[in-house]
Amino acid sequence: MKNYEFIVVGSGGGGATVAWVLAKAGFRVALLEQGADMSRMVRTSEKTFNPEMHDEYRFRIERPDPKRRPRGDYNTFRTDARYSAIPLGKLGGWTGTALGGGSLLWGAWALRALPVDLRLGTLYRELGIDAELKSQGYNVQDWPISHAELEPYFDVAETFLAVSGNRDVTTKAINQTQWFKEFSGLAAFKNSGNWNPKLPFPLPPYTTTPVGELFAWMAKNGKNPTSLTPLPTAIVSPSANSYSTRAQLAKVLKDWSADKPGFWQSGAETLWSERVRDACNLCGFCGEYVCWGGRSPKSGGAASTLPELSDLPEVADVITAAKAYEITYDERTRRAKGVRYLDTSDPDAPKEVTLAADNVIVSCGAIQTARLLLMSGQPTGLGNSSGCVGRFCTFHLFGLGATCVLPEKFQGYLHGEFGHTGTLVSFDHYFMKDDVSDRWVKGGIITSIAKKNPMEVADSLVRGGLSGEKLLQKMELNSRTVELRYTGDDLPHYSNIVDLDPNCVDEYGFPVARITRRLGPQEDLMYKLASKRMRDLFAPLSSHGVNLDDPAVFNTAPAQVDLFGDHQMGTCRMGENPAESVVDRYCRLHDVKNVFVLDTSFMPSGMGLNPMVTTVANALRVGTWIVEEHRKGRSFN
Repeated sequence: MKNYEFIVVGSGGGGATVAWVLAKAGFRVALLEQGADMSRMVRTSEKTFNPEMHDEYRFRIERPDPKRRPRGDYNTFRTDARYSAIPLGKLGGWTGTALGGGSLLWGAWALRALPVDLRLGTLYRELGIDAELKSQGYNVQDWPISHAELEPYFDVAETFLAVSGNRDVTTKAINQTQWFKEFSGLAAFKNSGNWNPKLPFPLPPYTTTPVGELFAWMAKNGKNPTSLTPLPTAIVSPSANSYSTRAQLAKVLKDWSADKPGFWQSGAETLWSERVRDACNLCGFCGEYVCWGGRSPKSGGAASTLPELSDLPEVADVITAAKAYEITYDERTRRAKGVRYLDTSDPDAPKEVTLAADNVIVSCGAIQTARLLLMSGQPTGLGNSSGCVGRFCTFHLFGLGATCVLPEKFQGYLHGEFGHTGTLVSFDHYFMKDDVSDRWVKGGIITSIAKKNPMEVADSLVRGGLSGEKLLQKMELNSRTVELRYTGDDLPHYSNIVDLDPNCVDEYGFPVARITRRLGPQEDLMYKLASKRMRDLFAPLSSHGVNLDDPAVFNTAPAQVDLFGDHQMGTCRMGENPAESVVDRYCRLHDVKNVFVLDTSFMPSGMGLNPMVTTVANALRVGTWIVEEHRKGRSFN
């Protein structure tokens, strides 16, 4: 049996990234993934296009194993601890159960956390609303790390993710918002970090789709004009011929002159291969699909760190079909000893496997990471002396948005198949002011999207009883429906928790994760304010005959409390006080110094945007720290 220096459980944005850093530094690493390697389905030596990846029914409706999750891995849900939880079933959430994890299936909206996201607790205190939030059960903490600590790793993360965008336009759009101008005088805001990154994005902006052009017209012609910017996108821009990660990394490392750690001083030619990636061809099968492009246009672990990891077979083992169920622990030394998992290569005849390691890194997604820790180190769970493992979970307000059916003259205009689901984005509503209470409410970004996945819509309509001509009429409307999607930031609340369901197990006998979540007054107010603003954005369409008072034409939708997607955050919050947090500033368990948590679980609070770039940047930060500590002869005791 091999004795690894590090076992990494989970191959998503955090796990794949830190596994690459450690293996590149020469450590013996095992990367465990409970799903399969989907890249073997995507391309073969005979062809570069695999039509199987464009099977909407299979991927959006059936959600087959192992892409979404292994059989029986069903979360349960309840809105209050007084109630019994019920299984969510197949439609209860999206998970990236395949090599690459969530980074394989994500929508590629690539925004780094804003400086204020890391100082939200202090901002609320300065605004005088922290006492009200606490009385409502919210617990908003500052991150124990600074935005400046993450900044060089943001640059590297954007390099690995081949982010397409316009830095100057994005920065200007943020700096011109009402909330930015009003907060600029606050100490918490001014001292939160650098609001004007100087390095351009690696690639030019992603092509603006017809939906983006429509959004731009609406934003310009509304009563209160809205600033828009091309959505930073982790896809090789269609306007680029190709993309060399090594070449861009060389630029970043050259600019990173001050306090550059030794690991990064070896240079891009040593750190990265000569692999070149292809530009996107605008097929539209991005979010929730596996990119079939010949040389990985869509970014994620499968397009970046995982191929690099495959170049290091002497130190790195990538093990798929490995369902981890326990981190083994020595109570005498108070250290983890390794990981136990089921080899589910044959799911009907699983084999128990134990791997030994000096250190364990957990990166299973916030729900499954909490579940694994709670199944380890019984009776209360590993790293859970504070009782905070699983608590303060946030998920973003999925489903929050507005849709509008355009008149018949727009038939054929939207072309939802072009590109990915996003195109232009507004930061104007990252914070919103309530005119009634005269207080600020945390919101998020608004992004324009076309209605994709018509088969999924048709399936839901058929299940609702529609057929024949009525079904066809509804589907005709779907082809000219435009949507604004609001990425609302739900605040951490003590009662929102992931724990183990005492009544429900998976097919292997392990307790499933039980999610207890309800939306509070902060989220209700956000929906009220966001609905009005989204309606205002659609108002210019009235000149084209759109009646926003007709519910068959225009409607807003609140968040779905039981929809748990890729944006799972906060179940192992980072903090300096072991009594109120789970991991320290280097994402080590306070209770067990050789166990790290490196997915979105560590985030003390969320953000009003996709967390992938921040997750990758933090994994780079912590991985680099681990390497430098070992070079200094320090161990994690």
